[in-house]
Order: sequence, then C-alpha cells, then structure tokens
Amino acid sequence: MNTIISFIIVMCFCTVLQAQNFIPGITFGIVTSQVDGDRLEGYDKPGIHTGIWVENRFHNNWSFQMGLNYIQTGSRKLANPDIPYDRFYTLRLNYVEIPFLLGLTIKKKYILETGLVFAYLFKAREDVDGSGFLDPDPPFKKYDFPIRAGIGYNITEKLSLKFHFSYSTLPIRNHPANQTWYFDRGQYNNYLILSLNLHL
Repeated sequence: MNTIISFIIVMCFCTVLQAQNFIPGITFGIVTSQVDGDRLEGYDKPGIHTGIWVENRFHNNWSFQMGLNYIQTGSRKLANPDIPYDRFYTLRLNYVEIPFLLGLTIKKKYILETGLVFAYLFKAREDVDGSGFLDPDPPFKKYDFPIRAGIGYNITEKLSLKFHFSYSTLPIRNHPANQTWYFDRGQYNNYLILSLNLHL
C-alpha cells in the first residue's frame, strides 16, 4: 500500500513538472516541532525539511506552488537529572508531503504564502522512558492535513529565504481511550520551518 501511494504521488508530481509555465526548484531547511496534546511544551524536536517544487507565476505578483517534500516532525523532552523521576520522551515522525501554496510577492522582495498540505506518515517511532524506540501505542494516523502560512525574502532572483508555520487541521493521534475535551480531539502536529529555496 505504501509503495502504491508513493508511486501515485511521484507520477502526479512528474505530470505537473512537464506542464508549461511551471518553474522548478529545490528546497532545504530545518524544522523545530512539538505535538500539541502530549502534555509537553516547546518546539524542542529538531528535524530537516527537503524536497522539490514547481511554481506558476501569474498576474505579475501572484504565484501557485506545489511541492514534494520529506519532513521530520515530532516531540522531545529530555529528563532533568536534578529532578527525580523527571519525564523523558522522544517522538520521531517522518512524512512525505505535498504542499499547495498561494503566494504574493511585494515589491519584488517580500513574499507572503498560505495554503494546505497533504502529508503521508511512512515511519513513526516513540521512546517513552529512555529505554529505546518502539512502534507508537496507540498508533498515529497515516495522513495529516496541515494548514501552512509563511513569509519570505528574495535574496536574489533565484534564491529566497522562507519561514513557515504549520498546524494539523485534524488529530494525528487520538488520546488514550479516545477521550476528548471540547475542541481538544487528540494530538496535533505544530511545527516551524526555516528554508532556503532555489529556482533551477
């Protein structure tokens, strides 16, 4: 099933690459993330964000961008040795994602972007007490649908620096026993991306 989904994603992206008026590019960045709902706080889990994208520019300052990325998110809490029984926790989530972003360039230098992301979870590992990584229990959902918004700056005509915020629109994992509290329906990805983007 994973192979079929990956093949469909790649074929769709290759079709877009062959379309006219699309400018290809590559991206590489760093991620800092947390998972809302795990009773931990702070963007303490580092990761990487890398991939390829195509962009269609229209009406002078507007653009539409579609990407195919690999991204690492999760959560981390290192135990304080000075606090007895302090909690240790590490969660590693590895996604393939396809973002769809609408962009506006202001004065040829400043960029505003917003859109939706489709993400497929292909690997998840969890260490709840420092004894080693295991498959998460309960498991995480295979799909995530974050919203994404960001700002950027065109360093040159081909190179830009961008900062994005992403947040899941649906829970990526239910609470134990499927408990819910009003708008708190489970756990949610919450992460920041700082990336360099190069037009090819």
